[in-house]
Amino acid sequence: MVELVRSQKTLVGSYYGSASSHETFDKLIDWYLKGRLSIDELITRRYALDEINEGFDALSRGEDGRGVIIF
Repeated sequence: MVELVRSQKTLVGSYYGSASSHETFDKLIDWYLKGRLSIDELITRRYALDEINEGFDALSRGEDGRGVIIF
């Protein structure tokens, strides 16, 4: 905090890096469907819809940050 004040630095928040989520997500989906973006390898666990609470519990414990719910 001292460095923030002494150097007159500014803390600025951003939402999605100030990018347009509508445009960015559309591009990501398009790239994925065309095989230009590999996402499947990032998924660490798949949960059925009736396992949703188990997925949220694992997420809150920090055990599974890349699980997806299939429905």
